[in-house]
Amino acid sequence: MVNSENMLIVLGVIGNVTSFFVFASLLPTIWRIWKNKSVDEFKYHPLAVGIIHSIMWVFYSMPFVHPHSIPVTTVNSVGLVMYIIFNIIYYVNTNKTTRRSMVLHYIAEFVFLAGLVWSTLVTFDSHATRSGYVGFFCVFFGIILYGLDLGITVKAIRAKNVKSRLLLYSLVCFLNGLVWSVYALVKYDPYILIENSLGALIGCIQFLLYIGYYCVERFRTIKLSPVDDC
Repeated sequence: MVNSENMLIVLGVIGNVTSFFVFASLLPTIWRIWKNKSVDEFKYHPLAVGIIHSIMWVFYSMPFVHPHSIPVTTVNSVGLVMYIIFNIIYYVNTNKTTRRSMVLHYIAEFVFLAGLVWSTLVTFDSHATRSGYVGFFCVFFGIILYGLDLGITVKAIRAKNVKSRLLLYSLVCFLNGLVWSVYALVKYDPYILIENSLGALIGCIQFLLYIGYYCVERFRTIKLSPVDDC
């Protein structure tokens, strides 16, 4: 019989793999920015929010906040490094106005994080209270990140700029949210559960929207294509 500890290890490893693919889904966009030396219409906000979101979960998984959360530490540490690299590439290849906006954004994030760390360590003296306090903000920034992601999906559909990789991305997001939701249920971590169940839901919605888009476009193609006479 498989015990909960072994199950958590397996789910943690699988979750790290699926999360890596979610982070890596930005690589084609970042590579295009680097290659073309232009950010085009891609906004930096998901990248900037991604940094603070990853930092929040790394802090949440520290032994003095929420012990025994190594899988959460590893996956978000990798995500943090990737987001930092992505932000640097974006910053180098954007215009001066956007650079100033990014710097102000980073300063605001640093001030917020410094205040959060200080208030967590000074105000709360137990794992339960620290986990609840930090976990709330983890979920908060996760919701912002998912909202930005869903907005990009709607924009892509309206602009009829849906590519096959977006369909794969939404499927990976769904699976990633599902894996971490099961992990949270086994470990009973409400904050990981709330964020990732929401992520699984949004991934499912994105997947269904893309499927619907492809079906409608396919129907229009068939309807508008000429029919040969018998």
